[in-house]
Amino acid sequence: MVALESLKSQDRLLDRQAANSIRRQIVNGIMPPRHRLLETELAGNLEVSRGTIRSALMQLAAEGLVCQVAFTKWEVAPASVHEAWELYTLRAALEALAARLAAERATPADRAELEKVFAELEKAAGGGDREAIIDADFNLHRVVVGMSGHGRLIQQHEKLIQQVRFQMTHIGLTARDYHHLLEDHRALKDAVANGDADEAARLAQTHNSAEVERLLAESVEEKSAAAGRKGPG
Repeated sequence: MVALESLKSQDRLLDRQAANSIRRQIVNGIMPPRHRLLETELAGNLEVSRGTIRSALMQLAAEGLVCQVAFTKWEVAPASVHEAWELYTLRAALEALAARLAAERATPADRAELEKVFAELEKAAGGGDREAIIDADFNLHRVVVGMSGHGRLIQQHEKLIQQVRFQMTHIGLTARDYHHLLEDHRALKDAVANGDADEAARLAQTHNSAEVERLLAESVEEKSAAAGRKGPG
């Protein structure tokens, strides 16, 4: 058999590291929507080649966080109420399937991990730190999705929640009060742990229903305002 050259190289690790660095700045709001991303500037700041930056930006484009404009320019993806509504409704559908599968397949180790991450969410909610609460919230959903054992679903969900967090940051979407947040997650956690697939799917589907309805209403207002600015055709 002909020996193949190893593809493992520092350059391939560097583009992932560059993507991680840029992703953090986008998701955390340091780089706002439509922010122009210059390859030369990013390469200088991160002390890597433009080729490495281009590869990193292509990864982020596949995740929906970056857009390529006219094949040569890059910018941070747009943020709007409508974008957020699309993401939240898609998230609800994916997480409903994941919760159903998780409830059907949960092992004792899975249930112990789920209890652990719920306890972390309780602790974060008690501290009142919004970012810590969001981290713990998303982590619990990651664990439920991971319990599904559905590789493609896990991969797509990770991309989706990065976009959800980005939209949350830029349209100012905040969670309901922490008591309701905890009770919603407790019910979902219990349904999955108890193997109640129908209830787990239902709860995952409706988990963000209040936010979805609010976003839908705000999306209509956003479109009406945009039409008003255009004026009569």
